[in-house]
Amino acid sequence: MSFNKKGRDDLMQITNDEDGREINPHMPQYIINAPWYLKESTPSLKHQRIRKQQNTSTFDNWYQRGSKGTTNLKFKKGACTNCGSTTHQSKDCCERPRQIGAKFSNTDIQPDDILSNVQGLNYDAKRDRWNGYDPETYKSQIQEYEILEEKRKETRLQEGQQTESGNLDDEFKDNGTGEHQTQMTTRDPRTKTMTRNLRIREDKANYLLNLDVNSAYFDPKSRSLRENPNPHLPPEKQVFKGLNQIRLTGETLQMYEQERFAWQYAEQHNLNLNTVSLPTLTEKTYKQIKAKKEEQKIGRAESLFDRYGGEEHLNPQIDLLLGQTERFVEYEEDGLPKNPLKKKDLTKSKYLEDFFYGDHTSVWGSWWSDVLGWGYDCCYSNEKHSVCLGEKGRRLQLNKEARLKREIEEDLQKAQSQDQKSSPQHQHQQPQQQIIQQVQQQ
Repeated sequence: MSFNKKGRDDLMQITNDEDGREINPHMPQYIINAPWYLKESTPSLKHQRIRKQQNTSTFDNWYQRGSKGTTNLKFKKGACTNCGSTTHQSKDCCERPRQIGAKFSNTDIQPDDILSNVQGLNYDAKRDRWNGYDPETYKSQIQEYEILEEKRKETRLQEGQQTESGNLDDEFKDNGTGEHQTQMTTRDPRTKTMTRNLRIREDKANYLLNLDVNSAYFDPKSRSLRENPNPHLPPEKQVFKGLNQIRLTGETLQMYEQERFAWQYAEQHNLNLNTVSLPTLTEKTYKQIKAKKEEQKIGRAESLFDRYGGEEHLNPQIDLLLGQTERFVEYEEDGLPKNPLKKKDLTKSKYLEDFFYGDHTSVWGSWWSDVLGWGYDCCYSNEKHSVCLGEKGRRLQLNKEARLKREIEEDLQKAQSQDQKSSPQHQHQQPQQQIIQQVQQQ
């Protein structure tokens, strides 16, 4: 079957791209159509060709990466509700979710991130590990190294250990004072370990507790800090006391005791005891010998009690242990106190005692009257915050008490007469205590 050119053009529908080039009509649509993110409306094969990107990054072009900006004192509207930073939202926050966010607590607000413009940088420039490094700063490191070398040579010259070539060994190049050498030689061999000490990432690293050069040595290989980094601080302020402190607590001491027992018992009785090769036999023997020693100790104590007595002194009286008093007692030659007639002091309580208000010589509540109530024994005053008047105050209070008693008797007589007049058959006498309270209120 043959087609003319006009019919072939109608069937094939040859199209041109933006540059005027013909597109092969036999190509499938998924090759001709550009992806949606390129936003090309017309069919084209431009997206199939290599695009030459224009790289504007240079060696001197750098940006701040991972650094922080300013810190806000208060929470700002539109900031991250978790940490308070204004450069991201809570869904993009990389911090641990707080129980109470910075929006409500308004505390511990994190600084803003520095967002640099990286549009002109390519893939490698964005991930350059030497970004922002100035090669001129390396001269200071060379000078520091030369100074250390000179100090090292001087120390070797003074000790008379300089080599013929004048070059020093590379064994101690990390420290010019020989400090690293002493640390390696004085290390306790029992504390050597290869265990990796993992920690929670939110916690502060142990080697940052004390940045002094002469503080406890941190082993970078095993990541362990064995000695106490802050021995000068009080115990309540020491967050971390070193791994040696942890190793010398709990069942570790029992293990050391068992190992010491195995050495001594093996030497004395010529037995093969070892905590590594025979742990079960060693532990069983250790427990049996320890139980026998406890039984011998208890039997020895019982024999002494049977012969000399005194077992009752091992169980002291609880009243004597818990009783407290600040009274000073002097005893005579016969063992009795000098003043036995004096009242026995009670135990001290948590309330304030022996505190005198307003020049009083007795405490509040040391005197009682049926008419006036509680008062002071020194002046018979029934007002707690009054000033002590001594004997004069006593006379005034006694006169006041007598006057109040007369008024009470008169009120009782009046009440009885009124009751007799109102209801002679059903007499109702008002209680004396109720009348006394009314007089006191007046």
